[in-house]
Amino acid sequence: MKLHTLGPIGTDSQLAAQYYVTHEELVLHQSFEDILTHLDDYVGEQLIMPVAFKSNQVQDLNWADMNYLEWARLDIISTFSLPLMPMSLIENVAYQRNIAIIHAATEGLLRQYLRTNHLDNAWGPSIIFSPSKPVAMSDFINDQNRFTIVSEKQFLKLPESENPNYHIRQQLAPQMIWVVYQIK
Repeated sequence: MKLHTLGPIGTDSQLAAQYYVTHEELVLHQSFEDILTHLDDYVGEQLIMPVAFKSNQVQDLNWADMNYLEWARLDIISTFSLPLMPMSLIENVAYQRNIAIIHAATEGLLRQYLRTNHLDNAWGPSIIFSPSKPVAMSDFINDQNRFTIVSEKQFLKLPESENPNYHIRQQLAPQMIWVVYQIK
């Protein structure tokens, strides 16, 4: 039996799948959309995803809509609560691009921070979505963007975390509900 979820290694989805897995073979994908648009290829297999899923590729696709729209193809076989890895909202004060690169599911957290700090105006950052927090972190550093929200532990492992231009502006530790589906 295969269990599909979001990769790469180091995503919260991968960690939740490892927590859940008993005898299933774990298959990591570049995006949840890659799985959801190919459900016919995975009939008889399983999918694990967070209820915070929000597409960065398909407008208005989120967990609630997917759960309702795919009810005939996906049976919920298990749910559990597992905290996400602690996250940090990081600002590059020497940014080259006034862009926030984030995983779509963290958009509300970023918008709340921008609103609270009066950065949600015409001169505030543009928001670009990444398929995962590890990819967002890589793009944030490589492209010298202004903001990101990433897993704190993964960021602190990087030599760039010592760069005085990177400031952790907020630490976040939400919990998550995970849903395991049987694909029909």
